[in-house]
Amino acid sequence: MQGSVTEFLKPRLVDIEQVSSTHAKVTLEPLERGFGHTLGNALRRILLSSMPGCAVTEVEIDGVLHEYS
Repeated sequence: MQGSVTEFLKPRLVDIEQVSSTHAKVTLEPLERGFGHTLGNALRRILLSSMPGCAVTEVEIDGVLHEYS
């Protein structure tokens, strides 16, 4: 991690690819070490609270084998 808040890595690539009517692939890179987990949890909570009757059933992060990697 960098020295101050103004020196954090900011994603240069933000891409949302519609895979199907019910699937999308979201890519953000680069991120500071550990920030992927933080953003993933925030995204999951937003999706769960904003879609009544729907649920996130799977999240896949390249290079991560399980939740505690």
